[in-house]
Amino acid sequence: MKSRLLALCMLFVLIAAVVPGVMAQDTTICGNLSADDCSALTSAITSTGASGSGAFTLDLSAELQSEDPTQAFNVAVSADGKFNGFAGASMDDVTALQADPTAAVAKLTEGLKSFSGELNINATLPTAAASMTGGEPLVLNLLLVDGVGYLDFSKLPATVGAMTGGKTPTGWAGLDLIDVLTNLGPSLKPSAAATTSTSAADMAKVQALIAGHLEYTRDGDTFTGTVDLVGLFNDPEFQTLTNMKEITDAQNAAIESLSDATFQIVFTLDGDNLSGLQLTIDLPESTMTAFAAASTSSSSSKPPTAANISIDLKFSGLGEAQTVTAPEGAPVTKFMELMTAISEIYGNIAGGMKSS
Repeated sequence: MKSRLLALCMLFVLIAAVVPGVMAQDTTICGNLSADDCSALTSAITSTGASGSGAFTLDLSAELQSEDPTQAFNVAVSADGKFNGFAGASMDDVTALQADPTAAVAKLTEGLKSFSGELNINATLPTAAASMTGGEPLVLNLLLVDGVGYLDFSKLPATVGAMTGGKTPTGWAGLDLIDVLTNLGPSLKPSAAATTSTSAADMAKVQALIAGHLEYTRDGDTFTGTVDLVGLFNDPEFQTLTNMKEITDAQNAAIESLSDATFQIVFTLDGDNLSGLQLTIDLPESTMTAFAAASTSSSSSKPPTAANISIDLKFSGLGEAQTVTAPEGAPVTKFMELMTAISEIYGNIAGGMKSS
């Protein structure tokens, strides 16, 4: 607890621990559920994860409040998409692929050939980054068809065109991802599988600890799980895993203040599948103030006063074929053409910096 931002780090630790538990489709997320309720929930998660096609919408918001405007930010993202040919990857798959890049390239290539998808993103950026888009939302329209990734450049901010010297496409354009993988494959080197394995094992321990402090209520097809944050942070095993040593009275007070905070995950079932997943994390002023008081930081900047994150993911048409087609007439760039374009863009940026 040596940083004023430890409370924020906690948000992402919890997300990083819970989300893989969901994707792993195991009983890690069952908490205090009965065997029957656990089976109903995990079966729906498994069925959803195994769906090779479907559509979804995503709404995400993240806010950090502070009396210091340079520390405050507010981000809102809405997205929708659809897909065909999706195949999930387990942690064992990820470890194996990191240890053998050649196998990784081969597997990714085959996956790209069979996958098609569409993703549309509308993001409201923090004030500090708003100048990149002229104060307007960032809009990204993407497609992936037959191993080619497409982007609608007409929706990008004018600043992008300025950076490239006006050489960006004016509409849809694609990049041959299979060609990129084929060219990059020989240069990839195996990573330390042992390190990856250790990290995965530690994450599994954190997931199990969180599950031990996850309390559910069930209302029909809705499962609402809330993490007992005070109990979790007081758990000796959690303290050991997160290197929480020699806890002071102020730090104990900070832990107790987590009773005012919220970490909640909601699963909604629709027959054999999930129809939605919502995640809410809220750290109110009382919690942030207590964590700031426990901090040993000598920074003169004012700490954040509150933080919250919400994620709302909804599924539809699972198992139903989705229509995703490549944009007609869109040019497709190969790997070597991409390298040439990057060199030209770098030259334009470097030239602009020198002239200024």
